[in-house]
Amino acid sequence: MVNMKGFKRMVVGILILSLFMNIRIDALAMNTGFSTENLSEDTKDLFLKNVNLSILYEEPEKSNIECFDVNNSQLIAIGQNRKDRKTICIYSKNGIFQYGYAFNCSGSFGVEWDNENLNIFFVRSSVIASVTPEGEIIDVLLVQDTIENNSYKNHFIDATKRIVDNMEYSMVNNLGILNFLASSHSKIIVKDNSGIETTLYDVSTTQLSDTISNIILIGIFVLAVIISVIFEFIKLRR
Repeated sequence: MVNMKGFKRMVVGILILSLFMNIRIDALAMNTGFSTENLSEDTKDLFLKNVNLSILYEEPEKSNIECFDVNNSQLIAIGQNRKDRKTICIYSKNGIFQYGYAFNCSGSFGVEWDNENLNIFFVRSSVIASVTPEGEIIDVLLVQDTIENNSYKNHFIDATKRIVDNMEYSMVNNLGILNFLASSHSKIIVKDNSGIETTLYDVSTTQLSDTISNIILIGIFVLAVIISVIFEFIKLRR
């Protein structure tokens, strides 16, 4: 009788442990709008080494906006388009810096909230990584090359608007006639039910300076090409 009770307790213990492990696995699994597939451990390790992600506890200098997303707690993740290490900064609904990430990325990237974790989509490598608020990367998956995934990227990851709790968050530019030349965005604004707009993030001055610099560089390049063509034409005439 004692042995039977001990056996029952053991079975119950195993079931409880199994249930706990399943819950833990589900909690750590990445939830994303992309369809994905697993990567080999060697590929994951190499990717993590190259990305070299670190946590930020102090707000870095603001930079042009690459992407953004807002979760149900109205935390705002803003991906910043830097020339060196990319950054993603997390702000409260009032625009107060909470924490952030710095990482290496040779191309563009997007962000997607997964509850309190953040998914970072590396476009060039077609890889998505799930990161905790503490900066721990808990999963790395390959994003499949499908029409559905391309559509999800275009209509959600690259979207310039988010609506959370009837609040409309928008990623916009403020460059006037130069807006069509901008490759990134300069402001995050939020509009409430009454239509009142509040600016949460603004780097318009920095973006304007960068855009003008790019225009000057393009102009110099075009001028150099024209001068080169003219000299070649003169040589041929001689």
